[in-house]
Amino acid sequence: MSKIRLSSWLVLLIASIFMVLANSTGLLASLLDTLDLSTGNGIGFLVTLCLLAVLVVYLLLQLTAVGRLQKPVIALFLLGSAVFGYFANQMGVVFDEDMFLNMAATVADRNAAEAGELLSVPMLGYVLLVGVLPATLLMLVEIRKQTAIREVGSRLLAFVVLTACLATVSLPSYKYVSYFAVEHRDLRFKVIPVYPLLSLVRVVRDQTHEIPAFRAIDSDATQRHAANRRSIGIMVVGETARADHFSLDHYPVVTNPELQRRDDVVFAHGVACGTSTLYSVPCMFSMRDHDHYTPELAESESNVLDILTAAGVHVVWIDNNSTCKHVCDRVDNINLRQSVDESSPYYSDGGYYDDAMLDDLDAYLDAPGPDTLLVLHMLGSHGPAYSRRYPAEFTKFTPVCDKMSPKECSDTEVINAYDNTIAYTDRFLNRLIEALQARQQNANAFLFYASDHGESLGENGVYLHGLPRSVAPAAQTEVPFIVWLSESMRSAHHISKAEIRAFAESRPSHDNISHTLLGLFDVEAHSYDPTMDLFAATPRSGSSSAGP
Repeated sequence: MSKIRLSSWLVLLIASIFMVLANSTGLLASLLDTLDLSTGNGIGFLVTLCLLAVLVVYLLLQLTAVGRLQKPVIALFLLGSAVFGYFANQMGVVFDEDMFLNMAATVADRNAAEAGELLSVPMLGYVLLVGVLPATLLMLVEIRKQTAIREVGSRLLAFVVLTACLATVSLPSYKYVSYFAVEHRDLRFKVIPVYPLLSLVRVVRDQTHEIPAFRAIDSDATQRHAANRRSIGIMVVGETARADHFSLDHYPVVTNPELQRRDDVVFAHGVACGTSTLYSVPCMFSMRDHDHYTPELAESESNVLDILTAAGVHVVWIDNNSTCKHVCDRVDNINLRQSVDESSPYYSDGGYYDDAMLDDLDAYLDAPGPDTLLVLHMLGSHGPAYSRRYPAEFTKFTPVCDKMSPKECSDTEVINAYDNTIAYTDRFLNRLIEALQARQQNANAFLFYASDHGESLGENGVYLHGLPRSVAPAAQTEVPFIVWLSESMRSAHHISKAEIRAFAESRPSHDNISHTLLGLFDVEAHSYDPTMDLFAATPRSGSSSAGP
């Protein structure tokens, strides 16, 4: 087959127009809901946005697709745009800086199972049609060779013409365009591939910043030892659990049958500081509040586990998720997913069911020595393959979605599979409480559970999690907090029934966790704030900045 001969600038322009139009179904759907296309202003905004998107992509291609790299770079843009387009348009995913950092963390953690769950027949079909096919057709095009000066000149002229067209369209309705853009700022997340590409540029830029030196906090922390018995605690870091799917939170489906039967468990509808594991888990253990926190700062200074260790508490982190995101770097830690035994009765989907973390529980709780905090990082309700997170006997709600993409299932099937993960978490937490309860005659004991973030289950066409917090729905930011305290723990800390009720009626946030852990272990530290301790004499909820 003879090749089509085109100028370089025209190939770049056609590719830019195709990438924008082929991957803009989500954007167009949103615009049709908000724009009045029967008016000149409405049409002007639509054309302006499309031209601006094409201009940005064209500029990026101009800067990167040069010389012999032209076709490979354009093909890479086409494939990347198709991936962005599928997840943005079909799943409601936003590719901002945090999402790219999450993706990088998944690669760094070698978490092939998590990445593999995102592959599905619809996703592969979309990428094949919108990415692979046009990239293949590109190979049939012969790009005309020009001198370097003519090449730069023709590209620059095309850019100027595009800019002039943009100005011609936007200037007559500039006031309307600027007003509409400000009032609907979240539309920028749906401009594919522009927003993901610009986010990726910002990520690369930020990675060039110098990493601050590690700063030790409260290395002189001590325990008061007010109690005459040992304290043992279990901090459970939940995964992707949303508060409104817990029947403890009045959800009409009984997802917490075991905990609901107890009269010593306290539930609070709380707020997460982020919508992803990478962001939220370090935040849960940082001594910074949400206003002053970033994952980079958290990695460069002591967290509450370091302070507890300095005070003499033995801290052990057991991970059944990806990693601890550097929270457990300086304490004893075990990652169950780093060496998976496929013959284990807990084996599932390249890893383990969360019950695997219970195998050595007695050994940790009964080990002689100082006070002990055991941190269990669950796989919990991690999607999209919810049906793989629990053993078959926990298929309480049917029918369930067993596909890789929730878009292939009905809303009922997706929700049932997700609710089964919550029921499994319920049983897991109850078994932990029973283990602590069996030791309360000899130790002050507690269990503290909080999820890292929530999950969207198809509401408004959005699935999974990781949306920017400024636009994330409550499903991704409102999380369950569950506490069990032994009678001796309540007595040792003078925690009254009124204070327990205050916790249940409060709106705690991740900001409260570190200070509450220090309080439960009677640790004296400069960074401890009793007003952020959920069970101090004057407890209060987290900072308003961590609210929705």
